[in-house]
Amino acid sequence: MTPHSFHFSDVWYQIRGCRNNIAVAIAFFALIYVGTIIFWYLFFHPLAHVPGPFLAKVLPQYLSPATIRGDRAQTLLALHQKYGPVVRVSPDEVSVGDYKYYREIYSQKASIKDEAFYASGTFLVGHENIFSMRDKTQHSSRRKMQSTSYSQQAILESGSLVGDKADILVRRMKAAALTDPLGQVNAYHLCGLFSFEVICKIGFAKDFGGNVDGESSKLLKSMDESAKVLPLTVIFPFLKTWGIGKYIPGFVGSVFGSFEYWKLKTREIVQTFTEESPEGFIFSPLVTIVDQSLGRRLTEDERVEEALGLMFAGSGTTSSTLTYLLFALSLPESQEYQRRLRDEVREAPDNYQDIKDLPFLNAVIKETMRLYPTIISTLPRVLTTELLVSNYVLPQGTRIGMQNYVHHRDPAVFPKPDKFLPDRWMDATKEMEAALTPFSLGPRNCIGQNLARAELYEATNKIFRQLEVRLDPSMRREDMHMEDRFNIAPRSRKLIVQIKALQ
Repeated sequence: MTPHSFHFSDVWYQIRGCRNNIAVAIAFFALIYVGTIIFWYLFFHPLAHVPGPFLAKVLPQYLSPATIRGDRAQTLLALHQKYGPVVRVSPDEVSVGDYKYYREIYSQKASIKDEAFYASGTFLVGHENIFSMRDKTQHSSRRKMQSTSYSQQAILESGSLVGDKADILVRRMKAAALTDPLGQVNAYHLCGLFSFEVICKIGFAKDFGGNVDGESSKLLKSMDESAKVLPLTVIFPFLKTWGIGKYIPGFVGSVFGSFEYWKLKTREIVQTFTEESPEGFIFSPLVTIVDQSLGRRLTEDERVEEALGLMFAGSGTTSSTLTYLLFALSLPESQEYQRRLRDEVREAPDNYQDIKDLPFLNAVIKETMRLYPTIISTLPRVLTTELLVSNYVLPQGTRIGMQNYVHHRDPAVFPKPDKFLPDRWMDATKEMEAALTPFSLGPRNCIGQNLARAELYEATNKIFRQLEVRLDPSMRREDMHMEDRFNIAPRSRKLIVQIKALQ
């Protein structure tokens, strides 16, 4: 080739060679960069001394697949069984399985709410509810507005309403058994209706009538599906903030579609309640009282935000506990427990005031809350100070959390932890009482726990006072697998039982 000759092919080969060299260089430096990060996470990170799976130490989203599957709590239990009471579950996060640290971690003296998680715990973009609020002053003011409505005295005054709804539940169970050729009753659906209709009545003065397939059933179903929004938005927050979740085909779009319907109907309930402004209901203060942190009454959107939280926390949680209580007592091996419970409640007057202190009824409810805790997801905190946990020094800034599902199954506190054994509570130890945390603890504990207890006691009393309940042979144990979607629900969304009315 002469000095003046020119071939495009020569230039192309030079360019391609250069590009290949650049690609190799980029890949090399990327590998070095990633390797350096992994090396730092494994050996020099402040949590490098905390045990856990290799991938959890280097991948921030290690638990995301378990979250999407709905078995995050079960995965965490397996990790604690393998690695001990403190497990590193992401580069900057640890899970604690020893109940003795629960009060310290959730006391607000050592930690604050995790911003990313609780920001996803809202329903309307740009608004906060009593659960999601991270600001202590704002949360205290909002809780103060509602505390009187949830007091023990207020719930006792509403006891007849809860009892009436429990009577309706029993009548529905009897009617379903009579109309079904095999005498089968889906207790999961009826327990859901009971708890949902209680919170709508006591909260918003809203009655739906007696039709089990009517408006309340449709609204309950949409709310139940909406529960799946929380784990999705924790992992993919843009689905809600950008408003695109409902446009995605398949499962995601269906979930967000249900969420939109639930929000729409709840807004209608709030608007009606605000126009009528009735007194003596849980939601009344949110309409009439000034929020001291804001210096004004709540706007409609702020009320809707709180109403959605009230419906979700005030019904889905209690109904799940009642569903699993019925499941546990309907098992063949639990028929003696059922007989003892029936004998006890039948000897007492049929009202909440007289049954709430019955020893075996309390034992059954406590054992249900231990074995089937309705909130089994981690409620993450961020340490504001260094904390010593089981000989591991956890630095300030560590993301930390505990799960009822894990420490409620600690064999050192609860022998035979996977067994439903109500008698363990007839002579409970101090450790057992301290380790049972179904409503959390401290200033952030469940504001509605008095109402939840009233519903559980009234419904359990009414059902077993009048009915014999047995698990239908069509049910498999795996049908009742607890799906972790913040609160629990049977993966099959059913509990088929056989009902026999007693004299």
